[in-house]
Amino acid sequence: MKDRMVLLGIDWGSSAFRAWAFDDEGEVIGHTSARDGMLTHGGDALQRLHFHISEWLGEWPEVPVLACGAVGSSEGVLRTDYLPVPFQLAALPGHLVAAQGIHIVPGLKQASPPDIMRGEETQLFALEEAHGWVCMPGTHTKHVTLEHGRVVGFSTEMTGELRELLLGAGGLKSPPGIEQVFDEAVYREWVEKSLDTDDAASPFAVRAARMTGDLDPQYHTVALTGLLIGADVAAHYDPGDELALVADGPLLEAYRIALETLGAEFEEYSAEEATQDGLFSLAEEAGLVG
Repeated sequence: MKDRMVLLGIDWGSSAFRAWAFDDEGEVIGHTSARDGMLTHGGDALQRLHFHISEWLGEWPEVPVLACGAVGSSEGVLRTDYLPVPFQLAALPGHLVAAQGIHIVPGLKQASPPDIMRGEETQLFALEEAHGWVCMPGTHTKHVTLEHGRVVGFSTEMTGELRELLLGAGGLKSPPGIEQVFDEAVYREWVEKSLDTDDAASPFAVRAARMTGDLDPQYHTVALTGLLIGADVAAHYDPGDELALVADGPLLEAYRIALETLGAEFEEYSAEEATQDGLFSLAEEAGLVG
């Protein structure tokens, strides 16, 4: 790696830190990650960043570092201004902000209704087909509208955070002492209960079904998840819509099933690979590598 590394790319979000070492062809030749979220751990942000990449910087102190996500927030290394939408993604490399020895990708903002994103703009930059709708699941799921490489609008749903809050406390918390099991048929059933937006079930329906014996307690979590994600996709897409789904792991599977149940058509992209490709492409276009 010592003879090939040309870029360190970082995605520092609210809940985790990830970094990759790239060679001159954009291939990942090293990586590190930590549950060191920008908003979950204290301390000086720049010192924490250097701690996570210190081994690489020790070997290559002059290697360019490009970071996206919450690193550009007020809690990060330097708060960068949001770029207003509509915004042409091709212009993003010209807006990188250099500070404290790193280059920061700025986020995007929307005036009406008010909304913001940090990190997703880097993934969007990597998409080959930058036209149409893009669904980007996460703690805060983004639904983005693109027109020929131009971000014209987006909406954030707090689906993931709401799920964790409801399952953690209150009347919809997971039943104690009962191991929760994923069952695709149960998940689809509860997704369907949300798809009719004129007569959708409320989250309390999960508790009611469990209390009346219509829902096995071991499926409490999967039922609530299906209801919430079903409502999320139904609010933004219709049967037959074509979109890009950018996600990995369980989130990819959950939104894939929900979109299939809705009847939407979609292409899948790995969220991690989109971040990696976006960082390297931005670095190339900005003249940091090459």
